[in-house]
Amino acid sequence: MKKWHLAVVVALCIGLATGVYAFGPGHGRMEGGGCAGQGPGYGAGGGPGFGAMANLDLSKEQADQLWQMREKHRNDTQPLRREMFQRRFELRKLFADPKVDGAAILAKQKELSVVQQKLSDQRAQLRVEERKILAPDQIKKLNEAPAGRRYGHGRFGGKGFGAGAGCGQRASCGCC
Repeated sequence: MKKWHLAVVVALCIGLATGVYAFGPGHGRMEGGGCAGQGPGYGAGGGPGFGAMANLDLSKEQADQLWQMREKHRNDTQPLRREMFQRRFELRKLFADPKVDGAAILAKQKELSVVQQKLSDQRAQLRVEERKILAPDQIKKLNEAPAGRRYGHGRFGGKGFGAGAGCGQRASCGCC
């Protein structure tokens, strides 16, 4: 009888865990804002999730354009983010192996740095393109945002665009 109870408990735990992972991080962040058909945190007037841009009084068209640009950027950088994940995994594996010499670890770190730099360059290009959508007074307001809340993605249900560890990898953003 006890084995049967244990099997039921294990099955329930697995079922709940599967449901949680099926939705992925950030699910449900649109509460209280956002336009229909848009991704999380993209609402006219900034909406929740725009961080510093929430104070810019974005029009629906601006919010739509920003969302489309960021979605395109996310799709375009997916291969680089995967590569960065792979390099980090390989680096962790090297650090865990006592037989690996320091030169191999440093070489792998340089490979990771190259990928991170590519992502950083693409993120900077996205920011330049985003500025073209904003009016001059909106760009000035961006500078008034508190430090660390200007650009970048938030993390795990936090503000979508603002300070945070990032939206791709766990350790640092490098993905947007």
